[in-house]
Amino acid sequence: MKKNLLNGQHLSLDEQIALLSEFVMTIDGMPQILEKINHLPNAWVGAGIIFQNVWNVIHGYDFNTFIKDIDVLYWDENDLSWQSENSYIQALTESLSEMNIPFDVKNIARVHLWYEERFGIPKARYHSVQESISTWPVIGACMAMRMNKGQLEFIAPFGFQDMFSLRVRPNKILVNQTIYEGKAIKWKEQWPKLSVENW
Repeated sequence: MKKNLLNGQHLSLDEQIALLSEFVMTIDGMPQILEKINHLPNAWVGAGIIFQNVWNVIHGYDFNTFIKDIDVLYWDENDLSWQSENSYIQALTESLSEMNIPFDVKNIARVHLWYEERFGIPKARYHSVQESISTWPVIGACMAMRMNKGQLEFIAPFGFQDMFSLRVRPNKILVNQTIYEGKAIKWKEQWPKLSVENW
């Protein structure tokens, strides 16, 4: 698989999707995660659990090395309460208690309620999970997936090229230089083969 992933940057988009679909199902716990998130409204698993595990294999690391949490995004504009979001966090954590990585579960429909207080940047209401993913700090990290009628379905507004080529570059739609550089510097230390672009 490492050889295939190293060649990923040279594949067509359809071939990259096929390779990634095969790869992610070999990640520890991923089939179970994809099954369980279907109990949440319009839910996706995204970011690090995908692209950082590609980096892990290319670097010769074990699965889930340096992955601090598993991002789960869902969309429920009918209930913007923290209580509802927290109930999904608890349910997912309990149903996948064998996972030794915590879940970071967010209702994207309510991000605007807390984003500025946490990050110091005003945030208008998102209109979809897809829109939110397109604003994440690093181009190659903007991705998520779910199982839909037995087939993996991906959101990847900027494609997979950066991930496969180990390229880190800023996405300036929402975040600032400090947020980007905080991630990029840490990632470069953890995955030294990365090529990190300046802000």
